[in-house]
Amino acid sequence: MDNGRLSILTSTKLITTRENYDVIIVDESHKMSRRYGKQHPSFNAVYKISEFENCQSHLEILQHLGKQIVLMYDVLQGIRPANITRNMFQNLTKKYEKKFLSTQFRIQTPKGKSYTSDDYINGIKYLLYKDTDLLDSTLTNYDPHFNRDVFRDNDIDAYFGYVTENPLHNLTEWIERDKNFNPEHINRILAGLVEAWKQSEGKNPSIIHWQEGNMKRRWNSTQENWINSKEEDAEEQIGSVFAVQGIDLNKVGVLIGKDLQVNSKGQLFADSNNFFNTNGTFTVEEMKKEENKLEFTLFVLNIYYVLLTRGIDGIRVGFWKNDAFRKYMEETLEIKENLPSLE
Repeated sequence: MDNGRLSILTSTKLITTRENYDVIIVDESHKMSRRYGKQHPSFNAVYKISEFENCQSHLEILQHLGKQIVLMYDVLQGIRPANITRNMFQNLTKKYEKKFLSTQFRIQTPKGKSYTSDDYINGIKYLLYKDTDLLDSTLTNYDPHFNRDVFRDNDIDAYFGYVTENPLHNLTEWIERDKNFNPEHINRILAGLVEAWKQSEGKNPSIIHWQEGNMKRRWNSTQENWINSKEEDAEEQIGSVFAVQGIDLNKVGVLIGKDLQVNSKGQLFADSNNFFNTNGTFTVEEMKKEENKLEFTLFVLNIYYVLLTRGIDGIRVGFWKNDAFRKYMEETLEIKENLPSLE
């Protein structure tokens, strides 16, 4: 391949070059920006370029610059209002040939089990999205006939499990024990955006965001290449969705917080009062609309979908001040404290 003819760029940089390409391939195209106020100014700056001033999204602009467009898109991974909307994406790609990923290669369930990685993925989709219209959509290849044994396996090597108390302590102990047996593994604890964080705090190791008894942890110190961070406490830091989208880990602990709650109808909804990401919510005025409340719920569901699908070799879930979701999960997946041993 002639590398002189290959460019690897962000969408913003590609657009500002204003060059034309034979082929443009966009990884994680669900993260592409649309025209929206609450985001970094550079994302909106592209609309000041005269030939793009009437465009409403980065994808629309890229279609002017590329003869052929290839998009890697997952409707379940859009996590903020500034992302291209589902309707925008569908309208702009009406004439595109669409193909689904039919097999999940990231997740590797233990050998000799009756369940597969696809059973796990479909179960997580059902858990999070069963009361939305996304599972019936042509945008996702959900299979309702998944094997629930993946959530009922109580062996020590089970792919999935959860803890009912002291989540920070128990998840830390689980990933550290695995590290003792598999020192080459890259293991982390991840969490929903349920504890406040400021970007200016990233390089200050004395600031604590998570505390459980005598255990203290902070959020990831950087979002760029966090997994390879050289910070002394890097492996102890709690990872946010912004640090792990597109990243594969071996063993993953996931803290599910009070941003995800259950209403009187037994349906999941997102609570913005327990969600700490300014650019992850609509404006106060926009949040008065029911359709935007639903979209916000989908953003939070998508965040947990991303976190719960990062683990190659195993996932353990903990509930951060949110026992209601544990009960919801047990009922939805028809499991009842059938926990893999942590001994």
